[in-house]
Amino acid sequence: MRYVIAILLTTLFNSGNPQDLISVANSLLNDKNYIEAKEAIDEVFLKPEMAENARAWYTKGRIYHEILKNNDAELAKLKSDIDGFVKSIIEAYDKTQSLTGRGNNLYVLAGNQKKLLWAESMNQGYDHFQNQQYTKALKSFDIAKIIQPGDTTAFLYAGVSAQQAGSYQTAIDNYRAIKKLAPLSKTVYRYILVCHQARRSPAGVQLDLIEEAIYHYPDHVPYIVEENRILVRQGRFEEAESRLKTVVKRNPGATDLRLLRADLYDRMFREAYLNGRPERSVSYFDLASADYEFFINARPAHFKANHNYAVMINERANRYYVKANLLSEEEYQISGKETEEEGHQWTRKALPFMERALSIEPDDEDALKALRAFYQRLKLDEKLAVLDNR
Repeated sequence: MRYVIAILLTTLFNSGNPQDLISVANSLLNDKNYIEAKEAIDEVFLKPEMAENARAWYTKGRIYHEILKNNDAELAKLKSDIDGFVKSIIEAYDKTQSLTGRGNNLYVLAGNQKKLLWAESMNQGYDHFQNQQYTKALKSFDIAKIIQPGDTTAFLYAGVSAQQAGSYQTAIDNYRAIKKLAPLSKTVYRYILVCHQARRSPAGVQLDLIEEAIYHYPDHVPYIVEENRILVRQGRFEEAESRLKTVVKRNPGATDLRLLRADLYDRMFREAYLNGRPERSVSYFDLASADYEFFINARPAHFKANHNYAVMINERANRYYVKANLLSEEEYQISGKETEEEGHQWTRKALPFMERALSIEPDDEDALKALRAFYQRLKLDEKLAVLDNR
């Protein structure tokens, strides 16, 4: 059969009437003889004048379109370069429209076929994604991108599919491509950050991304939190402090930002003391205390805030206990008890916050251990017995 068709195609081509060959190609398409149909339409375009024939272009588009959709293994070799093959289909439909007017039937049909091709690719991508076949989904969405390069939906879903498949740089490239078409959403910036974290991009790269996101969404707390984390990891406390001050000033009632800043000041309180700057340490203690208390007044049942504030106050108490322990016997007789009492005063201040933390998380081992130490220091034997007999 293939041999007979080959003779027919050669005869028609040599007859000098490519219009007949277009009709044969259409007939072969209708009979689902896709390989022969492609051979026929490819023969048509060996005639230079056919480059201006809308019917020829539309027929080519339809034949290539059907081959693309068909999963027959015999057709796979015809579309080994899938991107190039899809571009050939789009070129055929676009040429059909450029050679006809808006009211022309072929113009309308070509437009409908392009929409159909895009929808088919997107639906196939959705199906693959739902079935967790992320690499296949990515290929389908890549086809949709070629068909409608100005539509962000395919780029977004291609990015998500690549991310799920573990192809993080491909995901980033797709997300970044959206920016050429439309502003990136908060969600897309988050996806890009997650991909950078997954591929362990340098902190500087992640920070540049976060700063870009903050430029577009200056009051979005998750970005500010992430920026702060990166700066803290790099030991850039003063930069983190400066940026948080600005953001808190713009959002004075944002409790989450106050807790974030409290944690930063807490770190700076400890760092200053370790670096031999006690006055600076006390200054940051006061700043941290103000933010912790602001947050706790607004959200008293927050475990981390109560626990961390109590731990920070206890750190202040420990400095007096250490000081007392380092006194000589003579010095202790003079000021030891007084120094210890100053430590007790700070422990008493920490106590209600740690008690509240334990009431929020009754099984937290760190809170239990800390509270037991507080009770022992302050000789609160009854409370200690209750704690031990829980």
